[in-house]
Amino acid sequence: MTYEDKDCGCGCGVNHEDCVENGAEDCSCEEQETITMVDAETGEEYQFAVVDGFEYKDQSFCVLVTVDEDDPELVITKVVELDDGEEGLMSLEEAESDEVYAEYDRLCEEADVEDEDEESEEE
Repeated sequence: MTYEDKDCGCGCGVNHEDCVENGAEDCSCEEQETITMVDAETGEEYQFAVVDGFEYKDQSFCVLVTVDEDDPELVITKVVELDDGEEGLMSLEEAESDEVYAEYDRLCEEADVEDEDEESEEE
């Protein structure tokens, strides 16, 4: 699956948190961006909300969550350069999938610990 990236124009890329941390509190992407991806083999369309992004081994990844489903699913895609020079999203290869998902889990756990530490300091 591939998707051509649509920038919200605020300069935060796929991670709105970075935008807010850098002082752009009036960021235009505060509403979650929703994208449609098309399976190249079946032509089936899928709706996703862009929820996060991260770097791992010199590669950018985008974290998506399915929308309009009873049981939302988290999907990580690779940010790639398309033939026209624009950025797009591509499904992970099977060989890299477990490693990339494990890295994202590690980053989330690390962020949770940092949040707990900040809450402890405020008390």
